[in-house]
Amino acid sequence: MSYVKNYSIVFLLVISLAGCTSLSPYTYTGAGVGGALGAGAGALLDHNNRWRGAMVGGLMGGALGGAATELGRRAAQDSNQQRVYGAYPSADPYQSTDNGGYYQ
Repeated sequence: MSYVKNYSIVFLLVISLAGCTSLSPYTYTGAGVGGALGAGAGALLDHNNRWRGAMVGGLMGGALGGAATELGRRAAQDSNQQRVYGAYPSADPYQSTDNGGYYQ
């Protein structure tokens, strides 16, 4: 029975990591920073077992840091794609016309 449990855990881990193939390097950086901060905070908060606190905090911090970084990157990318240039009036009151003249 323990073999089935171990194989299922490994299978779920491989499947969850297979979804990370299209992520940017910034997502991995965010996950690393979040994991390090989470491990430090978990070790400080769990007075009974510091290793357990570091592991739980590191996993949660890594997941949240990676997710936050990826969501921020995608939001910035979507915002940049939807930006319309020239939609706002220019600050210059004198605008050029087709024939080279100027009007206000």
